[in-house]
Amino acid sequence: MFKSMILAVAVLGLTACGSDDSEQSAECKKYLVCIKATTPQIEATAEVTYGADGSCWQNDETARVCTAACTDGLTQLRGNHPDESACK
Repeated sequence: MFKSMILAVAVLGLTACGSDDSEQSAECKKYLVCIKATTPQIEATAEVTYGADGSCWQNDETARVCTAACTDGLTQLRGNHPDESACK
């Protein structure tokens, strides 16, 4: 699972381009909080892509893709760490 999350982060980081700045989504904010609590070893990598200044927010298209990835990632982490309050 962690390898697929890191791969998704890397791919999204490479595909972001454009100049129509978007804002970090609430889903990605929640996802990063959950990552910090459950899988801190990927926090820095995830922050580069999904963080407030991450590559996800360069344009509306990458923002949509990233928000969907954060939603899916958060669902996975919640399933793996159902008692972690940071992921609720």
